[in-house]
Amino acid sequence: METPLLQTKLYIPVTRPAPVAGLRTSLIPRPRLLAQLNEGLPGKMTLLSAPAGFGKTTLISDWVNHISHSVAWLSLDEEDNDFARFLAYVTTALQTIQPTIGREVLALLSSSPLPPSATIITLLINDLAAVTEKFVLVLEDYHVIETATIDQALTFLLDHMPPTMHLVMTSRIDPNLPCARLRAGGQLNELRSADLRFTLAETAQFLAQMTGLQLTTAEVGALDRRTEGWIAGLQMAALSLHRAETVTVTQFIENFSGSHHYIMDYLIDEVLQQQPDEIQHFLLQSSILEQLCGPLCDAVIAGALDDLPGVHQADATPTTYSTSAPPEAVEAQTVNSQLTLEYLEHANLFINPLDEQRHWYRYHPLFADLLRHRLTQIAPAQMPTLHLRASHWYAQAGLKRQAAQHALAAQDFDRAATLLEQLAPAMIQRAQLARLLVWLDSLPADELQARPLLSLYYSWGLFFSGQIDEAACRLAAIEIMVATDAAKQTPKVQGHLAAMRAYLVRETGDLATAITLSRQALVHLSAQDTLLRAMVMLNLAMAHYFLGEFEPASQLLTATITTGQKVELVANTLSAMYLQTQLLQARGALQQALALCQEGLEWVAQHGWANLPAVGFLYVALGDLLCERNELTSATEYLEKGVRLGQAGAYPHILISGHVGLAWLRQVQGDPSGSQVAMHTALQLVRHHRVGRFWPLPAPARMQARLAIAQDNLAAAQRWAQARDLQPPHSPIPYREEADYLTLARLQIAQGDLEAAKALLTCLHRAADAAARSGSLLEILILQAITAAAQDRPQAALSALAQALSLAEPEGFVRIFLDEGPPLVELLRQAVAHDRHGSYALRLLDAAGESATASQPLVEPLSKRELEVLRLIAAGYTNKAIAQALVVAVSTVKRHIANIYGKLEVRNRTQAVAAARTLNLL
Repeated sequence: METPLLQTKLYIPVTRPAPVAGLRTSLIPRPRLLAQLNEGLPGKMTLLSAPAGFGKTTLISDWVNHISHSVAWLSLDEEDNDFARFLAYVTTALQTIQPTIGREVLALLSSSPLPPSATIITLLINDLAAVTEKFVLVLEDYHVIETATIDQALTFLLDHMPPTMHLVMTSRIDPNLPCARLRAGGQLNELRSADLRFTLAETAQFLAQMTGLQLTTAEVGALDRRTEGWIAGLQMAALSLHRAETVTVTQFIENFSGSHHYIMDYLIDEVLQQQPDEIQHFLLQSSILEQLCGPLCDAVIAGALDDLPGVHQADATPTTYSTSAPPEAVEAQTVNSQLTLEYLEHANLFINPLDEQRHWYRYHPLFADLLRHRLTQIAPAQMPTLHLRASHWYAQAGLKRQAAQHALAAQDFDRAATLLEQLAPAMIQRAQLARLLVWLDSLPADELQARPLLSLYYSWGLFFSGQIDEAACRLAAIEIMVATDAAKQTPKVQGHLAAMRAYLVRETGDLATAITLSRQALVHLSAQDTLLRAMVMLNLAMAHYFLGEFEPASQLLTATITTGQKVELVANTLSAMYLQTQLLQARGALQQALALCQEGLEWVAQHGWANLPAVGFLYVALGDLLCERNELTSATEYLEKGVRLGQAGAYPHILISGHVGLAWLRQVQGDPSGSQVAMHTALQLVRHHRVGRFWPLPAPARMQARLAIAQDNLAAAQRWAQARDLQPPHSPIPYREEADYLTLARLQIAQGDLEAAKALLTCLHRAADAAARSGSLLEILILQAITAAAQDRPQAALSALAQALSLAEPEGFVRIFLDEGPPLVELLRQAVAHDRHGSYALRLLDAAGESATASQPLVEPLSKRELEVLRLIAAGYTNKAIAQALVVAVSTVKRHIANIYGKLEVRNRTQAVAAARTLNLL
């Protein structure tokens, strides 16, 4: 389940309404500031940095109504310190300009672990660069952001911002962004307190409109000096003056002094005391809410005529308020929070509508802070009750995140823990790990102790955030807790315990135990727990795969893929498809592996997921398969696209597989330097990321050794072998070590240690044959053929090669032969000469750019039919016998023999056979 985004955070604040019922609330025109904002548009950023109450939001909301550019608006709050949440809101705001912006970004934000911020911002920048018309992004109240990752992401955005974009930011403090560099480059437009404060003329106009009083120039000057043009202070002063008698104005102004904080406290008291009791009550009790709507306020202020100390309740009867008149002028009926909110807006009591329909509002942050401070002073005992009411309302509205937050504020830890237990799976799935861990840390230990499932979510959060040791310690504590309390040993808890332990155990390489624990988890987990079951099944399949137990692994992967496609578990399903292709290739089922990749690509295309990072699994798998088929151009395209998607999602498994594939492909294409660059990148990725050994990846170090052998750098390959310390096998070689031993065999062949290679390959052959791993057996047979040929055992070499060709031909294997180089090419010629799957051997020679007679110093090589005739001549067949064997006329045989003599430049059969043997045609 995905946490919904509040659309009201994306609405541009509306300008103040026209005066209603004697309330003077018109906006003060500020053309000098509008001009200054316009002047900054050619640059990258406009910063409005000033303390609270200087009219930053009002100015920007007025300005955007005067410009022709498209505008995206985001009002920030403390919750947005979570990077994923912040970027989700930013992206959604930008989609109000163009709906196609950031679709991939929003998909990435649900991945776990979360990709690097630069990766995600790069995707967003690429989308923004496609916007052809000038647009503005406004980030309101950036001072609430305290997360370095977000600052770094915005710095990256500013460094690479497309010229059509302009960023506007309001903040109470200077942000941790490269303002000095932007300023030096003429890319920063700044408005600060000195710019934003009212001029004397603006103060006079503002006070006149707000109060309706004829203040003297001296009185206006006195207020202006004492507030220093601070708009919020003037507004609070004006609200008090609105009710003051003329005779008291001078005295009021004389008493209006002190620091801003003192003035705020003083004026809030003045404002509150001038309001009816019901309004005071409403303002104070609703101040605990970050956003307000009528039904929410009704719930929070229900039973709300409880006396507040210092608030005199004249009449306990709830009251209905008009939107155009003070509430005391209305006959008492029932409290209607929606009407009250509308009244507060028209009364200019520091409240802003968040949508055009006036359903949602929020108090000015300064005003809300002061109201909460006042509530804490006069009625601290009421705050938990108010927060609890809010929690219940949010829970009933399906907004469990806000419900949990208010439950924590109410210190109702039992309720908060219950809600967090419901929220945790979705937060883990969306990688909202930082917020989850902060909330869980705020719970008392006994609440976690009482809820083993919640403690397990804590452990999962630690695990997926990279805190493996901490996750293991917490899991151990949970296991002890559950073992001593039978009531806590529910199937779901047992399932999570086994699943979590299976993940940790697989990290250590204890595959048998990982299988046992994974099976236990599947027994305990319900069918509804689809995501965790899918994760466990993939974990289980990996363990079986590395043990060489292909049949159970394949069955698990098939079930995982089928279920994942039904419930749209994209990343888990694509990971399973990738592993299945590796398994099929090891079994020699190249065509099935290709078909599975095509099926996966069709599935993601149907759902519009073709550019999701996890699809990189399919692209690198398909690239490797096409490389094996010698379709090198297509293979390059798929591998490179897979790498790009892996980079977009920061998937190390995709990136490592892709770069290893590219390293070998570039070697095949005659680009050794490009091959080294790709391999170096793969090795860096392995060192940088915590990628476990037990994942179906081509190990870069091993592949680097094989590249070294191909490039005749045997010293480098020997260093790898010494580091791996591979001992001569005395028992069946485990499948997970097969690739290492095959590389060792290649090194032994290259070094001339043929007897050691022969013994090792015999052991490998036995294990692969017993497990029916035809793909593995194919590679082993090829190396056995090369070894036998090097030992001058031609019949053994041809026999091994013939078996390899019989396995390869139905599936279309190509590079597995050609990548072994010249020794294998010569063996293929021998296969053609002796008709040991000669047609397929010819096809492979053609793919290698060779021919069956490539070593012949002949102007015109022998044809396939002529080679067949030549072999029969060498076998002692007469012309008549040859004609019968080939089912042709004797005259046709004589013509072929004449052609053979002419091409070999001989005169008789004996000379022809001798020349053919010299040219390796027989």
